[in-house]
Amino acid sequence: MPDIITLKEAINRPIALVGMMGSGKSLVGRRLAQRLDLPFIDSDTKVEAAAGITISEIFDLAGEDRFRALERNAISTAADAGPSVLSTGGGSICTPATAQLLCDRTIVVWLQARPETLLSRIGSISSRPLLHTDDPLATLRDLAERRAPDYGKAHITVTTDQLSAAATVAEVMRALDSHLAVK
Repeated sequence: MPDIITLKEAINRPIALVGMMGSGKSLVGRRLAQRLDLPFIDSDTKVEAAAGITISEIFDLAGEDRFRALERNAISTAADAGPSVLSTGGGSICTPATAQLLCDRTIVVWLQARPETLLSRIGSISSRPLLHTDDPLATLRDLAERRAPDYGKAHITVTTDQLSAAATVAEVMRALDSHLAVK
């Protein structure tokens, strides 16, 4: 396990967690931020606060393009805030301008997991509109395949299929330590 004080001193910008829904971005993000004694920022929460409505309502009322613009603004603000742990929306890195922003101004960590793992972690799909289909697993497989090239832009990839949240945090910290040592 890397020395937390040394690791924290080496972090000079936000750590942005990307990945599919159910990959653990929020849970792992909160725990990683706590472990490193850094602020935790959830871009979806920031978007909702800025808009004064839920993400579903933004999509319904203004469309995906408006949501992606609000998301990019929230991520840009977070990137300017200094070292932190930033949990992003599942599709954020799939928008070219946001991907560039993330890759240039944060340390991007892809929490990767198989669609079967994601679905088991998600549990109830009621709050996941993208999964309101006849075959949620097939939908996850399709999304994962389409998004893989975008997620592949990450500086660090951590495969989480067999890992608990605590083990994922430890693995992310080891990966960060290795990544920052070569910079």
